[in-house]
Amino acid sequence: MPTPTPTNLATLRPADPAFGKSLAGATWNARLAGARAPAGIVAVRTATDAAAAIRKAASEDLKISPRGSGHHYEAAALRDGGLMLDLGGLDFIEVNAKAQTARVGAGVKGGHLAKCLAARGLAFPVGHCADVALSGYILAGGFGWNAGEWGPACANVRAIEMVTAAGDIVVASESEHADLFWAARGGGPGFFAAITAYHLTLHPLPGAAFALSHTFTAASAPALANWLTAATATAHPSAEIVCLVGIDPESRQPTVTVRAIAVGADEAGARSRVASFLSPPAEAEPLGEPQEESLDFTELGKFSAMPSGKRVAADHVWSDAPLGDLLLAVYTLAEAPSPLSTINLVSLGGDGAVPSRPHGVHGALSVGGGAGAGIYAMWDDAADDAANCAWVRQVDAALAPLRSGRYVGEADLTAGPERLGECFTPEALGRLGALRQQYDPHGRFFTWP
Repeated sequence: MPTPTPTNLATLRPADPAFGKSLAGATWNARLAGARAPAGIVAVRTATDAAAAIRKAASEDLKISPRGSGHHYEAAALRDGGLMLDLGGLDFIEVNAKAQTARVGAGVKGGHLAKCLAARGLAFPVGHCADVALSGYILAGGFGWNAGEWGPACANVRAIEMVTAAGDIVVASESEHADLFWAARGGGPGFFAAITAYHLTLHPLPGAAFALSHTFTAASAPALANWLTAATATAHPSAEIVCLVGIDPESRQPTVTVRAIAVGADEAGARSRVASFLSPPAEAEPLGEPQEESLDFTELGKFSAMPSGKRVAADHVWSDAPLGDLLLAVYTLAEAPSPLSTINLVSLGGDGAVPSRPHGVHGALSVGGGAGAGIYAMWDDAADDAANCAWVRQVDAALAPLRSGRYVGEADLTAGPERLGECFTPEALGRLGALRQQYDPHGRFFTWP
């Protein structure tokens, strides 16, 4: 690994004029503006910078919170006190097209990486939201585009460069620092080192992507449920099925939108993978005509764009229940307090076994399900905070009987002490605790929120 050249580090303190702007960029969720603030922010551009910052924090007896870039619903990197490491400047991309590998900085955003790789005929299972950086995304496991074929992002990582609590720069892999490599693939925001770069395994760029969307009235859910379950089970295992429950932005009425997305060698191949969704039940009430779209792999992020400047509350549930059962559990809650809010029920075609039931085979990522439910409330007025947060809790409660766990990358870990245990198997959580004590005995890194 090349040895970076040390640079002079500047620490932004609350009294500095630039501190507020940097803090605002790290918050993203307007609901949390002013809720938490570090004692200082250090922007790093090399692993040597990160090591120096960690040693500086130790000399000042400050805890450390690394932050990549992009968004996180609960601003996990934003902690009171401590030193926040801004890793956004670690934005290098080094591709070996012949070997189909890459060395990528932790601050690189998924959308930028996807375009850079596509120019070389390559791809990686980047996150659904293009503005999410690799840092926290892979650290949480990373369920992204074409996960049905390629698996979670952490399964496509060959090695991870990181700086330990002692300020040591190490490269962790299956053969070196294997415990750290295990923990960094799914440990989430409680990880006890600062990741600076990932060594990725890449894939040939799919020739085409295809998306098919149907929108129905929410009252159609009982008529859709069995069809949704059957069509999902017979779709190609790499297909991604999303059932969006919320308020239609045009008609302003509660709706259910079923979107089936697949990639393939060409448009016809991709379309064939979601052919089971071409004929919805006649008794369901559609709103408008079905939408079919052929697009490039790099354009898929448009389906998951997250607006900035909004007040946000979110949560996540894994489930082994059929997608139709999940729909029946929540469709009566489609009329959220905000028209921007949605319940995203997601499954892969077939049984979805490879990427969503990890069983620890790819690291600390150890809990999953055949389907997932993301609950996303977004609104503008602070006066509506209570109503929107209550809606998220109401949807979560409706899904509770079907829950098999939670995804550490999106679950609201601030909602209760039991949440962390729902994101990991007891064995994985115990091992993470033991490794934290081994590698960070003085508690230099913040633990999970």
